[in-house]
Parts: sequence; structure tokens; C-alpha cells
Amino acid sequence: MTKTIDRQLPLKRRQKVVASLDLPGVPEGTEGQVKVSNGITWYRYWVDFANGITLGSVSHEQLAQKNDWPQFKIDRENDALNAEAQVGEEAAAETASDGAASGNTSGVPEHLLERSRAARARLGA
Repeated sequence: MTKTIDRQLPLKRRQKVVASLDLPGVPEGTEGQVKVSNGITWYRYWVDFANGITLGSVSHEQLAQKNDWPQFKIDRENDALNAEAQVGEEAAAETASDGAASGNTSGVPEHLLERSRAARARLGA
């Protein structure tokens, strides 16, 4: 059975990692080793990278475990595609909503505008 990797757990000292994005002097995909791990709610690391650069205060989100790197890239691409699809669905729903069709550009919910119209009609204004 394959071992599940929890990406939320902090990395440990001497653990092999990969830069998950471009860092100063370190291109994405460069392997490294954690030298110091610190933080309670925000995990930060000192990392020695294979290209000879040592960086401090590298955030947990900027690193991936070496053995998880191929799956990490796949998951990141899938997340980006899902986010694009969600934005497209929200845009389509916004243009199809009643507020957009009636010219509501104020940001006030349509049901409140309708309630105001009905009250003005009742008062004869």
C-alpha cells in the first residue's frame, strides 16, 4: 500500500525537498535539504539547495517533499484548471442572473430592490 503524504505537516530537519516555485537564485524544481525548521503556525525553513544557494525563511508553501514532487505538480495543475472552471461558471451565472438582466449594477440584491419598488408602489410614490 502506498504511503499518503500530508502536505500540511511541517517538514523535518535533513528532509529532502524541492522548490515548488522560483525563489531568489533558485529555479522551480531545484532539489534541496532542510537545515533548520521553525514556526508554530507559519512554518519556515533554512534550505541548502543543490545549486549552492542557501535560503532562510523559506515558507512551507514554497517547498514540496522530494518524493511527492511529481504528484505535487499534477495536483497544482488540476487545482489551476478547477479554479479557471469555477471562475467561468461564476461569470456565466452572474450574466444570467436576474440582477444583470434588469440592469442592477449597484450590487444590492435584487430581492431588496424589488421590496423597495413594492413599498413605493403601495405608498403611491
